Amino acid sequence: MALVKLVKINDNSFWALWKIGEPLQELSEQYPPLFDELAYLSEIHHPNKKAEWLAGRLTVKILIEQLGQPFQGVFKDEHGKPYLCNSSFHISLANSYPYAAAIIHRHIAVGIDLEPPKPTLLRIRHKFLNEEELADAGTNLYKLCIYWCAKECLYKIHGKRELSFRQNMHIDNFDLSDRGIIKAHIRKMGIVTNFQLYYDSFPGYFFVYGF
Repeated sequence: MALVKLVKINDNSFWALWKIGEPLQELSEQYPPLFDELAYLSEIHHPNKKAEWLAGRLTVKILIEQLGQPFQGVFKDEHGKPYLCNSSFHISLANSYPYAAAIIHRHIAVGIDLEPPKPTLLRIRHKFLNEEELADAGTNLYKLCIYWCAKECLYKIHGKRELSFRQNMHIDNFDLSDRGIIKAHIRKMGIVTNFQLYYDSFPGYFFVYGF
């Protein structure tokens, strides 16, 4: 097992991080896919992607067991949002090889995302940041990475596809640090929903989670 972090957020929620170091065969032995999951796995052809899929499910399995519930598989709804089979608990998954992460909450929708601060973000920043966010982030790759992860996190919390990263999601300006709190908002059809997100870092990566 390569679970490198397991964090209790509160009595209702945990998040965890898995670093993939095992051969694919070993991951498959640790997580033999359930019959109904085999169709998902058969559509994944790249070995690293298969490893991410398996590590993500292993991480979710550990999280739900922390809350005293049996694990019966992870599936996706019509919007592509993952959910737990036979459970009302909420989950979110993220991966960026060699890492997989997951978060769980008993009662409310959650989101998590992780990424390395890669130069691609500089080229696409106008596509996912509004003018105020662009002015705050500038060309700072670390800030751009946190903004990207925060908006991915919001997208996963929302759980439906019809959201514009630039127009519907808004992140308040924040001071850059190794970890911090972000105020975020989804604005759609005249309705504003507010969120508090948390960001943290580990070597070469940032991640954001929230609910």
